[in-house]
Amino acid sequence: MFIKDITVDGYEKIIEVEDKSTGLHAIIAVHNTNLGSAVGGTRIYPYAHRDDAFNDVLRLSKGMTYKSALAGINFGGGKSVIIADPSKKTPELLRGFGEFVESLNGKYICAEDVNSSTADMKIISEVTNNVAGLEGDGGDPSPLTALGVFSSIKVTAEQKLNIPLNELTVAVQGVGNVGGGVVKHLTSNGAKVYIADVNQTALKELAEQTGAEIVSSNDIMTIESDIFSPCAMGAILNNETIPNLKCKAVVGAANNQLATNEDADLLLEKGILYAPDYLVNAGGIINVHFERSKEGYDVKKAQNAAVAIGDTLLEVYAIAEKENISPTVAADELAEKRLALKK
Repeated sequence: MFIKDITVDGYEKIIEVEDKSTGLHAIIAVHNTNLGSAVGGTRIYPYAHRDDAFNDVLRLSKGMTYKSALAGINFGGGKSVIIADPSKKTPELLRGFGEFVESLNGKYICAEDVNSSTADMKIISEVTNNVAGLEGDGGDPSPLTALGVFSSIKVTAEQKLNIPLNELTVAVQGVGNVGGGVVKHLTSNGAKVYIADVNQTALKELAEQTGAEIVSSNDIMTIESDIFSPCAMGAILNNETIPNLKCKAVVGAANNQLATNEDADLLLEKGILYAPDYLVNAGGIINVHFERSKEGYDVKKAQNAAVAIGDTLLEVYAIAEKENISPTVAADELAEKRLALKK
């Protein structure tokens, strides 16, 4: 097993591992531990280039620092990526990754993420205790993440757009565990929902269950709606897509929706309200927080905390309006203030 330490300004620790015996090639980034141990998911993805994985883990780990700070929980920010085809992951590869996590002596705690599951976390836990999201504890965080997204959509619609839920139109991109949960919350409250996903089977099943209307993946971002809710992969808001949006607000679960920081200003100039993704999708890390609490997991408290994401979002909107800045900058300011207070 070959392990390399990498130094990047602003990050506490970054390590990369390659192990030919298990096929493991992974990177762990610990951005900040002012509030506590760094917690963040393990993404398994067949990156075309190693630098793509490296850039991803840097962005995601920093986002986790800010996410925990805004959520008001005592976790730092970290993330890990395994460069691999998820269909070819093996118990040996996962255990090898677990040993990699264990080498950090609790500085980083991993959890499920894109292409990793609670079953994978169970295998990893065979060699390290620094794992969250295990069945029997908090388990799958997707329902709580979906609840936080719904709460954010609700306050945005009712208090910023002056649209009641039963008159609201939402375009949801991606209907996996989180996106599908968001759709169910919305339709059960009377909203009109458009849905798109590459998984046609999941689309049809969800449409039958909820009455949501299927549109093509090419049209979901440009269809007229009150709110566009990206719940798939990130970097979909950029200088090419933003001019074509036909919505009043963007509120979704996907990580890193903005391709660049400047895209927040593009949305502001176009008059589209943007709910910072790392606040909106904090339900997952909130779930982990309650899972690891000394009192034990309390589902009601966890749900209440996820709903409270909407209250924090309104605080961010108020700061942005008062200071004439984008909600993204306002959210960063609020997170940095909380981080400084905990130093």
